[in-house]
Amino acid sequence: METSPLHSALGVRVTGLDFDCLSEPATAEALAVLLARHQVVLLRDQELSAEDFVTFCRAFGDLELLPEPDKRHPEFPEIFRLTNVKPDGSLTLPDEPQAVFLRGTSRWHTDSSFRAIPCLATALYAREVTPVGGETEFANMVSAYENLEDEEREELEGLEAVHSYAFSRANNPGRVEPMSEEERRLVPDVSHPVVRCHSDGRRSIYLGGHVSHLAGQAVETSRAKVRALEERLTAVGNVYRHSWRKGDLLIWDNRTTLHRLIPYEIGRYPRSLWRCTVSGSEPVVGP
Repeated sequence: METSPLHSALGVRVTGLDFDCLSEPATAEALAVLLARHQVVLLRDQELSAEDFVTFCRAFGDLELLPEPDKRHPEFPEIFRLTNVKPDGSLTLPDEPQAVFLRGTSRWHTDSSFRAIPCLATALYAREVTPVGGETEFANMVSAYENLEDEEREELEGLEAVHSYAFSRANNPGRVEPMSEEERRLVPDVSHPVVRCHSDGRRSIYLGGHVSHLAGQAVETSRAKVRALEERLTAVGNVYRHSWRKGDLLIWDNRTTLHRLIPYEIGRYPRSLWRCTVSGSEPVVGP
């Protein structure tokens, strides 16, 4: 196994591994170390079945089931299908709910932050990619914290943010059906510290598109403050843009990064990726 950096701010590419190696516990342990250290890990030219992909992801921990059943793989519900391709092979129209959902992922976010115990990591496996657009950007939220002035760090360390799946879903760019009361009960709003402390001593900014507002502050003004902060902290040279190739297997640490989709023409180019989300095991801890 050999490694090379993806970007000066974060990310590492691993070469020399096929699925037989990926399925070995020692390999998973080595990749977990790289993930914690570099935040984003890339393996290219992988040929994986749905079962292979789930087996690989389970080596990192239990897997979440995402809230929307219609987007799950029919045989392996742990796989969330990120695609604009319908079962009949046609492409999703720009105003259809799936297109609205896909456009929503173009906001900076961290997966499953709307859970009381958010996820550890996410893996994406590229099955079909676009010739133009469709890249994914990753921002290092550890370096974002470290680049803050002391006064702002102290201010943010005393704050909590309200993470809401209902808010982020309703604010996807386009028309979506409102969540039912039963659906909302399954994913109630939660609050997490804005500054997240990690077991290795690092601290990171923990925000993203699921954040509705800052706890205890006026919703609209604090919401604007959060969005401005996200924009500023992802414009300081700490972002890696990944250009997808078929067969890419990418896994990232949701605890210390934000990510977003670069838009593409949903009604023109087919794009299909499988996603698995590795469950977290501990709540977000603040200073």
